[in-house]
Amino acid sequence: MTTSTYEAYQYNLEFFYSFRTKEESELIKPLSIGKWSIKEIIGHIYFWDLFLLENMVPEMKENGVLPDFPNHDTYNEKAIESIKTFEDSNVLIEEFVTTRNKLLDKIENLDQEITFTIGKKKRRYTPDSFLRMFVKHDIHHMKQIISLTD
Repeated sequence: MTTSTYEAYQYNLEFFYSFRTKEESELIKPLSIGKWSIKEIIGHIYFWDLFLLENMVPEMKENGVLPDFPNHDTYNEKAIESIKTFEDSNVLIEEFVTTRNKLLDKIENLDQEITFTIGKKKRRYTPDSFLRMFVKHDIHHMKQIISLTD
């Protein structure tokens, strides 16, 4: 994995971790009408990290075929439901950090030269190019949060 991809994913983790100092009321307030709250965004990202850790990383080997991604809308609904089980946002944030660190560790320790595909698609990924997709996903949500808090 390139240092820049790893560092970006680590930076994103620190961005989300910084919200542990915020009041719960601030974290559960939707960004705007019909939008997720900061807690829900962090929960959504946590739930995807968990999916990657449990379902994708174990299949990352030379010529491996990773499972298709689940239906995004259905999976996101499950994510939002699952975060209701956390006592509060700080517990969720701590679990997010633990999961993200495990994910980073697993991906960093893979042979970075391996290539694999996702489902029936032909595009080949390396651990680095795969992780870059999720760096971009994080950044999308980080921009949403920053636009609210500016």
